[in-house]
Amino acid sequence: MDNDVGLDFFIGNTIKETQYLEGSVKFNEELQGYLQIKEEYGIREKGPFDLLIGLDQYGDKIFSTQEINQLVNICEGIVIKYKTDNLYGQKIKQFAERLIELCKEALLKNKLIVAIGD
Repeated sequence: MDNDVGLDFFIGNTIKETQYLEGSVKFNEELQGYLQIKEEYGIREKGPFDLLIGLDQYGDKIFSTQEINQLVNICEGIVIKYKTDNLYGQKIKQFAERLIELCKEALLKNKLIVAIGD
């Protein structure tokens, strides 16, 4: 479960700006895969968490202010939905809580969120 492959979320306006920053939030591919299965990603029309779980683990994305607000809402939904004692549920909830904090910090600093894939 300690898979280091995945997306790292940073505060910044460009990919280059985040190159030397610390303090990222990691969304490893194992957690993303678990969420995709639980949320039937790709099977059903469109789901509430698609902006997050549909990300390319090997690509990069810069989130607009509107998308950052969507990420906060998505993560708040994840925290509510995945209140569970199983290990994956706990790790997903922890990830979502940390991403909420990062997003809110970015909004306060008038910055964007950058996701960089491995």
